[in-house]
Amino acid sequence: MKPRLAALAAAAALAAPGFAAESTASRDATAYRAAVHLARDIGSRPAGSRAELRAHRYVKRRFERSGLETKLIRFRVPNRGRGWSRDVVGAYDGPHRCLKILMGHTDSVPAGPGAVDNASGVGTLVGLARRLRAIDPYCDVWLVATGAEERPYTGQPDHLGARRLVKYVRQQDSARRLRYAFALDMVGRGGRFQLRSPRGAPRPRVEGQVLAAGRRSGVTLRWAPDSGTGNSDHREFELAGMPGLVMELWHGLEPCYHSACDTWRRLKRRSLKRAQRVAEEVLRRR
Repeated sequence: MKPRLAALAAAAALAAPGFAAESTASRDATAYRAAVHLARDIGSRPAGSRAELRAHRYVKRRFERSGLETKLIRFRVPNRGRGWSRDVVGAYDGPHRCLKILMGHTDSVPAGPGAVDNASGVGTLVGLARRLRAIDPYCDVWLVATGAEERPYTGQPDHLGARRLVKYVRQQDSARRLRYAFALDMVGRGGRFQLRSPRGAPRPRVEGQVLAAGRRSGVTLRWAPDSGTGNSDHREFELAGMPGLVMELWHGLEPCYHSACDTWRRLKRRSLKRAQRVAEEVLRRR
């Protein structure tokens, strides 16, 4: 093919429906803009609230614009009247049957707008959605904005959205093909991250693969065992016998955790960019 024709063909491919072409600068800003919108424009998003629903609808639209097949999985939030929450699943078909799930909880505690915890994780998923075609993942990918994670608010022993997602994985007969469920929780600040799971040591094809992704992307990432069974959406997968892990702030240090000061101004573009780089490297590998 002649150079000019090749260039025209490439431009046409980028303009095809379901493929979002963007510059490097725009790509790096997508996660930040999404996180800011969730924390500043929507604000506090308690489980089962109208604000949580508004946030989930926003994520669903962004997933659809990125060409993902989307699904809402509803579930009831106990002790909250007639409240319902949901998981928003954006699915991308890779060339192999294996599956990787990347997830982040959309809800926050009522006290604050939940910028770092966890508009940052959901914003990273929105940024990833636009990049999947370019990343060319080895496995199928589910990006999931979960609901009702905050146990202090729901008063439940489990992270409800993750529990419902585990059930959905089984309903789709996907438990055996799942490589791992990788939670992004409080990744909106700092230049280093911590990887946690309820294991005695990193598993080569689970924690080891994510740690290697950190090295390849130039991001400092260290593993530490969970205290107990874990305190994010990965917990329910591990309890169900499926591999799960979470990437979070370095040593979980966040002075505005579950507080009114967890506003959009605490979000750092550089941190979200680093978190997305790690996630992209995770998806490129087997």
